[in-house]
Amino acid sequence: MTPSIPRFEISQTANRVIIGTMVFGLICFLLGLLIAPDRAWSGFLIAEYYLIGLGMGATFFIAIQYVTNGGWATSLRRIPEAMSATLPYAAAGALLLILGIHTLYEWSHEAVVAQDAMLQEKSAWLNVPFFVIRIVAYFAIWIGLSHVIRKNSLRQDADPDLAFTHKNVRNSAIFILVGVYTFCLASFDLLMSLQPHWYSTVFGFQNLAGSFLTCLAMIAVLIVVLRRAGYGHIFTIDQLQTVGTMMLAFCIFWVYLWVSQHMLIWYSNIPEETTYYVYRHFGGWGTLSTLNVVCNWLIPFFILMPRVCKRNERTMLQVSLLILVGHWLDLYIMVMPATTGTIPTFSIWDIGPAVGLLALFARVVVTTLGKHNLTPINDPYLVESLPQEHASHDDSPATAAG
Repeated sequence: MTPSIPRFEISQTANRVIIGTMVFGLICFLLGLLIAPDRAWSGFLIAEYYLIGLGMGATFFIAIQYVTNGGWATSLRRIPEAMSATLPYAAAGALLLILGIHTLYEWSHEAVVAQDAMLQEKSAWLNVPFFVIRIVAYFAIWIGLSHVIRKNSLRQDADPDLAFTHKNVRNSAIFILVGVYTFCLASFDLLMSLQPHWYSTVFGFQNLAGSFLTCLAMIAVLIVVLRRAGYGHIFTIDQLQTVGTMMLAFCIFWVYLWVSQHMLIWYSNIPEETTYYVYRHFGGWGTLSTLNVVCNWLIPFFILMPRVCKRNERTMLQVSLLILVGHWLDLYIMVMPATTGTIPTFSIWDIGPAVGLLALFARVVVTTLGKHNLTPINDPYLVESLPQEHASHDDSPATAAG
């Protein structure tokens, strides 16, 4: 008989707060289109890319566990699976973003391209029809592969056949290979092409590292929330520690790429490359760039080093929230100088879309978590991820997989 795991439920009060926040974000965006369209579209681009990163990072997390036989994370897999369910909503946001293409991207104006030799050389890639085709193709690949992986995982709840696990190992390997390249290309298209004269070969991987770090921080937040909601027997403190260790690794990897990109551009001193940093490293933008490194690397690095901090729910919640804010700041520094060209000032048109899409993310995640068992009950590696007192010698992963 298939065991039953309690379903996750959210209170009516929390549900109303989430829906109210979504409405608030939508109103801010619509008013911004009328009052300050440049800032509204820029704020929406930041929020949209943030949402893409969470959905893609979650699927990368699942795929990594499958291809490495990472049994430690099996019981918490429903969390990243619920996060990956936001990708179709991110696709809808990307289609909406196309309406603001002429506000955001100078290469979308034929008159501008006609007077710029460099843009003419890049026009085979940077043109509106091909841009739209690429965006649609990216999401078709991402949603298709993530859906198949999640579907096989859910089907195994009712059928313990190991074929579902074997299929997901194969599908996960494909997703990692294809996902890395398409995510980097999407970073070039959505963010780097805001300044089409500037280019960096590190840019895509830096954004991949930042998005995955943010995904890990969100997983940590959800683990803490679910443990405090009474599901500590499923989501263990050992798993929280391991997620914290991965956060430490990727905050180091992110700053390594950040420094590498900065150092190589500074050393080569090519005008087309240095313009990106000249604007962002002086005045108010320079202060924000320093704060960006502090939030995404310096503070998390020292907090996550001790083992005791990674096993403390309150500390992990605080550092995870800092990283979530820090990633938004990182994207803000990438986008705003290119689209608004103003001194750094935060407005409701920047924050509103971000708050609204994060509320949409929360709504999708809690709804998805409530539809299925909170843990994959027939996965062959489930026992390995549960607290030791719940495991038995007869149900070891090796026995179940044999």
